[in-house]
Amino acid sequence: MKFKSRLDRLEAMRAEAPWVPPLFFHSVVEPSENGPREVGDFAKIYVEGKELMIWRGDNEKHESFENRVMGTRVRTH
Repeated sequence: MKFKSRLDRLEAMRAEAPWVPPLFFHSVVEPSENGPREVGDFAKIYVEGKELMIWRGDNEKHESFENRVMGTRVRTH
């Protein structure tokens, strides 16, 4: 069996990888007298074909916000 036909056969037998939608974190920045200031964050995720926007809480740290978004993403998939 030639290499090309062997490769084609192996690739045909490979299972398709499920599509994982990307996850984007966005920072909201406002101008101030001392330069740009971050005032919030939000993330957009896709849940059952719909776009869901999650905002960071006022006193929530960025790491805990990321963990909350990742937890939401895992629970919905």
